[in-house]
Amino acid sequence: MEKNSFLWIIASAWLLTAGNCYSQNHRFMVFFQEKNSSYNIEDPQEFLSQRAIDRRTRQGIEITMEDLPVSQEYISSLEALGVQVFYTTKWMNGALIQTDSTTLTAIGALSFVSTVELVAPGPLMAAPETFQKYPNGIQHGRIQSTELQNHLLGIDLMQQEGFTGEGMLIGVFDGGFLGVDEIPSFGRLFQNDQVISTFDFVGNNVDPYRYDDHGTKVLSVIGAYDPGIFTGGAYDADFILFVTEDVSGEYRVEEYNWLFAAEMADSIGVDIISTSLGYHVFDDPDMNYSTDDMDGMTAAVSKAAKIAASKGILLTVSAGNEGNSSWMTITAPADVADILTVGAISEDSVKASFSSVGPTADGRIKPDVVALGVSTAVINRHGNMVFNNGTSFSAPQIAALSAGVWQANPDFNYLQVIQAIRESGHQSQSADLQTGFGIPNYYETKKLVLATDEPGDQWFLKLYPNPVTNSLFILTELPLSTVTLFIHNIEGKKYFESKLENIPAFTEFSMELPLLSAGIYLVTALTEESAGTYRLIKE
Repeated sequence: MEKNSFLWIIASAWLLTAGNCYSQNHRFMVFFQEKNSSYNIEDPQEFLSQRAIDRRTRQGIEITMEDLPVSQEYISSLEALGVQVFYTTKWMNGALIQTDSTTLTAIGALSFVSTVELVAPGPLMAAPETFQKYPNGIQHGRIQSTELQNHLLGIDLMQQEGFTGEGMLIGVFDGGFLGVDEIPSFGRLFQNDQVISTFDFVGNNVDPYRYDDHGTKVLSVIGAYDPGIFTGGAYDADFILFVTEDVSGEYRVEEYNWLFAAEMADSIGVDIISTSLGYHVFDDPDMNYSTDDMDGMTAAVSKAAKIAASKGILLTVSAGNEGNSSWMTITAPADVADILTVGAISEDSVKASFSSVGPTADGRIKPDVVALGVSTAVINRHGNMVFNNGTSFSAPQIAALSAGVWQANPDFNYLQVIQAIRESGHQSQSADLQTGFGIPNYYETKKLVLATDEPGDQWFLKLYPNPVTNSLFILTELPLSTVTLFIHNIEGKKYFESKLENIPAFTEFSMELPLLSAGIYLVTALTEESAGTYRLIKE
């Protein structure tokens, strides 16, 4: 395999023109030509936890060469040159190193090295002292202030039915979880040993309770619990807390920190990753992305998220807060296909002006769904309940909803959970580029039948117009031997039933609905092979 010299040239040129920085250490990603791993996919227990193996088995996902750790020989060869190796990536077959310009030529001469990419100037710094914490307890805002955000998604009903995330493992990647280990509202997590793993990829240590409280706020939306005052959406879930975002600057190393975190989370056996981070511009303009790069396959963090999803992990990602900027659109990794990209709405269910919009560069609908992102109730570093704006705080609400839906439907794969969330959105039949499929709701997910192995198979009918006034048209997209149609209201009362036989593909039927009062109805279609439920709005 020939070496791709493009990134190598960039890295060398940057150092040669860096003036006084020439001899300083900087951080690079080194990518290898071949895997050459000493591990074997026939023995996955050597590099994956049993929980991770079980997650793949449950969803029919194979363990491949991509899952094998990188060659230790490669790492030893780099270290023999005096290079400091921090983390390795099995998915992208590389390593994060720290070195100065004097070793670049020697690194490039190694037969197993493919490319070298500068990802951050300067060395990895020791973690700074933790900010002072003031765990003063909750300061009351409106009474039971998480009630609104939970009710909008039906999380209150979900919790009443006993689905509070128990048995689910959620990874939260952020810039710091300041105060979480001392704030009473998080005390239940530690009393019940629900925080099972932590790591700081910025400072290379196991303490994430430093730097910043953005992650604190995000985590609170899912996991904080103060009876009668603050109720996170999935407070019985287990958590892993990883710091990947360097709040002191913005460089591509943070995308790779996210990759390392995703790989560790995967190996531990995480079910859901919630990330309220997004990337498009950096402190070094040469690292910037363009809107054309937001195709789900170009940005390093998007490549990482795409792979993570392929391992059976459900990802909830903030759409971004660029709606009022010249950029406007989603940021990476919100551009990835098989994830839930989450925008923000206000209390009156109107899109927040700052919430990033779609489409992706390749024309796909984003965001997927929305949740409350204006005056969202969160817990800050001082242990106080405050109200913050941002898609950062709408995404973890969808992570909590996903945890409850998956707990309620343990046989679902991650794509079926995503489909259930999307299809429960209030505008699932008329998704747009502002709010996607709309506001999902736990109650509506209960009405959706996802009986097939392939999440797309239930789309064998199309209903239009929707909303409908009187005449509803139904188009079958596949030849069907028999299909039985039902119409129910959302309380389950049946208004219509009809059996149709020997239907050719692309057959259109019309149905008069003057007797139905205005409201939301569910049209269910059953065949011998599969089933689908569709939301219908009668005006």
